[in-house]
This record gives sequence, structure tokens and C-alpha cells, in this order.
Amino acid sequence: MNLLNLWKKNLLILLSCLVLSACGFKDIEKRFFVVSIGVDKAKDHTKKYLVSLKFAVPGPSKDSPNEYQIVSQEANSISEAVRIIKTKVDKEIDFSHAKVIVFSESIVKRKGNAGMYYWFTRRRDIQKIAWVNIGKPSALAVLKVKPKSEYIPSNALFLALGREGSETPYVNPEYLFDMKYRLIERGIDPFLPIIEAKKNLFEINTVGLFNKSNLKLTLTPEETKIINFLRNHEEKSAINVTKGKTIVVLNTQKVKTKYKIYTPKGKSPYISVNISVEGTLEEASRRVLISKLSIFEKAAEEQISRRFTKVLVKMQKAEVDPIGFGLRYRSRHFNDDDWNQWKKIYPNLVFKVHTKVQIEDPGLID
Repeated sequence: MNLLNLWKKNLLILLSCLVLSACGFKDIEKRFFVVSIGVDKAKDHTKKYLVSLKFAVPGPSKDSPNEYQIVSQEANSISEAVRIIKTKVDKEIDFSHAKVIVFSESIVKRKGNAGMYYWFTRRRDIQKIAWVNIGKPSALAVLKVKPKSEYIPSNALFLALGREGSETPYVNPEYLFDMKYRLIERGIDPFLPIIEAKKNLFEINTVGLFNKSNLKLTLTPEETKIINFLRNHEEKSAINVTKGKTIVVLNTQKVKTKYKIYTPKGKSPYISVNISVEGTLEEASRRVLISKLSIFEKAAEEQISRRFTKVLVKMQKAEVDPIGFGLRYRSRHFNDDDWNQWKKIYPNLVFKVHTKVQIEDPGLID
């Protein structure tokens, strides 16, 4: 009986030692929190990447704005760069608050970057809901911008990309988890918003479209807005319409897009895209009467259909599919031969865009 008690006591002591030895917790004052990460092309030709980490430096008091510190390192891998950066700081690097990842345009244009993207998804301490972007003229330049309205490092980007502050149809935010999904899933391709660094502010109004390897196409602001409409991620916007010498601006309150893929036997395959727009007249170069609204509705339907068709054809020629037409086709065709068939169908698809516009209010009292 005494031997059994001794055995239980020794086992309890052993388990306590294991628990104590496995504890790797460090106090908050011993951690250096990364808020955003930038990856550029290295200036040294023997290296591949220039990795920059933006650390938040807390202010001395609650009323003082927080500062930041950027530490950069060139290396042949992101892992190597991060470990060298650890030798330059006095605290443990913590990625749990890193919500923005920025790649330079020169990096994303280069082929064979899958390992770079996957590093961020493999790191267990990087949030999968972090926003991924393209930085111009460089990722480091974007990290260095400090708007005057910003009191917390990188908070301006958090508000813009999270749409908690400014709401605009020109921003197509992309999460890290969704980018990884688009990189590996057949039938849908990645896209990344482009952040251009100005003197004291950011400009986010364009988007870059990818194949499974690298950046293939950069859209204009108007085309970026159409991508948001096609993905049904934005309803409030402004659409310019011209009829004769009159120019009007529609304030859209509802924009819905639906599409269906048709592959009739003996005929050319096509995609029917139906767009529904509801809104009011926000601006007009001349007075528009209620009795004339139907004329502008018809003009808007024709012009919107042409604009959407132009963007769809442009993506088709670049061989990219950010909308996921191929994924829709795969959801209704389950054999590998059907996927090979889709790769032959997509370059020859015809887009038939139909738009229905309803102007509810001319904005003036007759």
C-alpha cells in the first residue's frame, strides 16, 4: 500500500514538471506586435525577397498617438528573413495582430511565387482573415505611409479594407484564406486590390487579376467597380449615363447580378448575364423631367450592358476567371473530362448581357 502511494506521488510530481516545462508564455511587455507585413523584390541580386515588418510601438499615455517601427531584411525565403529580423529587435515577434499583407507589383508579376503565398497560410500565428494586397510603388512604401487621421499604426488600412470607415465600390478587399482557396481551386482565380502610396494617404481604386501563378491583368477604377457588381459585393455607387448632350449620374441603391452558363448542342456556348439596377438621379447636366425618365433608363441599360461585356471579354482574353464561371460549370459537371472541356469552352464563350434599370426619382420636384 505504501508502495502504491509512493508511485502515485512520483507520477503527480512528474506530470507537474511536464506542465511547467511546456509553458512558453511570455508577458505582453516582452512581445513586439506586427500590424502589417510587406514583401518586395530584393535589391541584392543574390537574394529573392525584401521582407518588412511594421511593429506597433505603444505611446507613453492613453492620449498619445502610437508610433511604429519598420524593420526590413533581404533573404532567399520569408522564413529566413523573419528569423534574421528577430536578431534586430529586443522582444519576441508576435504576428497575432498582423491584419494587412502587402506584396509589391514586381513580386506578384514574377512566376513561381506559390511558396511565398503559402508561407502566410502555414504560419499558425498569422490570422487567416488578414487582408492581402498589391503595393505601389512598393510594399515598403505602403507600410511607411502615415495618414494624419491615423492614431494606431496601419489602422487607416484596417478601416478602408474592412469597410468599417469609408465605403466605396472601388475597393475589392481580399482575405488570406480566400486567396489560398482561389490559388488551389479549379475554376476560380485570385485577385488582389492595389494600394498606391501617396505622400500622406493611400489610394485604393484598382484591382489586379491573377492566374494560378502570377499577376496577369490590372483593371481601371471603372472596371474594378464592375468586378464588385459582378460579384454582388457592392450595391451603392454612381454610374454615369450619356444621352445626347445630357449627362446624368445614377445613384444606385440596388445592383444585382445573376448569370447562367448555356452549352447547347450544335451551337456556340454562351453565358447569359442579367443585371438589375435601381436608383435615383443624383446629378444631371440638364433638367430631366419625370416623363423623360424612361428614355434615360433605356440609355443606361444599353451603356451598362456594353461596359460589363467589355470587362468580361477583357478577362476572357487574359485567361483569368475571378468571378468563378469555371467553378459554376464544375458544380454541374463532375468528371475530369468536363473540366478539360471547360478549358476549351471558356476562350470561345459569348457573353450576352441584359440590363434592367429603374430610376425611382429624378431628384427634383417638377
